[in-house]
Amino acid sequence: MQTTAIASFALGLSACGGAFAATSSDIVTLSIVATTDVHGNIAPRNGLGGLAEFGGYVRNLRAARAVDGGALLLVDSGDTFQGGVESDLSEGAVVVDAYAALGYTAAAIGNHEFDFGAADGPGARAPRGADPRGALKALAARAPFPFLAANLIDDATGKPVAWPNVRASTLITAAGVKVGIVGVMSIDALRATLRANVHGLHVATLAETVATEATALRARGAQVVIVAAHAGGACSDFSAPSDLSSCDADAEIFELARRLPRGLVDVIAAGHTHQSVAHEVEGIAIVQPYPLGRAFGRVDVAFDRRSGAVVERSIFPPEDVCVPQADAAGCDGRPVAGTPPAVVYEGRAVARDPAIEAAMAPALARVHALQATPLGVVLDAPIPRTGVPDSPLGDLFADAQRERTGADVAISNNVRGGLRADLPAGALTFGRFYDVFPFDNRVLTLTLTGAELRAVLADEVRRNRRGALAVSGVEVRVACSAAGELDVEVARAGGEPLTDDERLDVTAMDSLVLGPVFAAVPSAAGRNVPADAPLLREAVEDWLRARAGHLAASDFVRADRPRWRFAGDDLTACIPR
Repeated sequence: MQTTAIASFALGLSACGGAFAATSSDIVTLSIVATTDVHGNIAPRNGLGGLAEFGGYVRNLRAARAVDGGALLLVDSGDTFQGGVESDLSEGAVVVDAYAALGYTAAAIGNHEFDFGAADGPGARAPRGADPRGALKALAARAPFPFLAANLIDDATGKPVAWPNVRASTLITAAGVKVGIVGVMSIDALRATLRANVHGLHVATLAETVATEATALRARGAQVVIVAAHAGGACSDFSAPSDLSSCDADAEIFELARRLPRGLVDVIAAGHTHQSVAHEVEGIAIVQPYPLGRAFGRVDVAFDRRSGAVVERSIFPPEDVCVPQADAAGCDGRPVAGTPPAVVYEGRAVARDPAIEAAMAPALARVHALQATPLGVVLDAPIPRTGVPDSPLGDLFADAQRERTGADVAISNNVRGGLRADLPAGALTFGRFYDVFPFDNRVLTLTLTGAELRAVLADEVRRNRRGALAVSGVEVRVACSAAGELDVEVARAGGEPLTDDERLDVTAMDSLVLGPVFAAVPSAAGRNVPADAPLLREAVEDWLRARAGHLAASDFVRADRPRWRFAGDDLTACIPR
């Protein structure tokens, strides 16, 4: 279906009405296409998305702009690489290569760009003690377009980071128009990634940063200014861009627009919140498409060459990316029998762009070879994440952590925020293992007293009743006392009770130690994560390779000796709902 702009707003000079087209040689149209929070999703999900499919839309729109003498600018607002398995295993290279072929102009850095940590060596192994931002720097160096981060400040210099191909802004010329683009991230961005990878960095306030950088771009001759912001909003109605009644009025991106001098910025391409925006605030067109590559945003800017000014902006609703295939999911996610009708965009049927598929092919070939690598372990049956009361896969991870670190006790996630898939039956490959835990969290070991360990586990029961943690090296008994108090007893794996003043080395991944799980342990608060701390995934992989042979769920969960034992099914007497 052909999409047209839902609103245009003129800026004091006569211009075309409606969804304008350049009808005069004095007016040039710049189509600004925005993506965000793609999270490494290179293929369609439930009929929507896919980078080669998106390439079909880009190709159609670029052809339309070539006819009328305008230009297309592609901008991305961050959280681009982490999430999809192929992107994760290539540390974003497959997406950068696709973006290069698509012809992106610039990309803002988001919080999850830091998740990859150090640049991987052979076997997707991170060298111990390597630069914790090495993977991001390698991605930026690989890209033919700049990464933008105007408000990402290096504590050592007090200035924006100065990494190869990472800058505060860029100034380009498109269809004879000088366009400046500033990149910023949410003020809270660095709280939503791995702490070890952002040590020594902080985020400056958005409005002051954008105002300073945009003013400098204007002084350098920028006639149009765009902000690519990994900060966003949320709206549900896109029929009237000036009507914010369906929006979160206090959203960070709207506050940014309100604080900027009027006329300084023309367009904001937003992100981060995984919601959508196609609205106008304080004379600024703001677009934010839905995430995971399922949609893109668009603003058409009409620029008058005679006056040297923007005369109109047209805001389009978020456009779903859909290229339906025969006998596959349609644009609504439902199966389609036979050959579906083509989607039309800019007057032409949309088809996958083979150039994008070709650009991704080399990185994908390397990823597929890595995924097929055997780990020397055979599973006679699947090892699941879930279990009552113990998680077989969670216990496997906990045992591996404890044995690889030499700690007395290990605490691990099972399902909540941790393990993403069950281990399937058969010969275990690196790819199947990676699907379970694709994250670069590190393992920390700290010394706790018996009383502190008991407090950690009791707090977990209070938060989640049956708990969401796996343990190794200890057994936990939970009951409600006659007085209605929560009673948690902790013993060594052999049954010997722990005393309150006994000291134990306890290992857990960094997000547990630095989060609410270890809130009862004063020594955990504010703890730094050393760059040479082992990665949890690598520790478990090494344990699997060393163990080899056959594995079964019964190796980790015993009905006669559960690691968690609950006295009765109802804890409401001591844990109110």
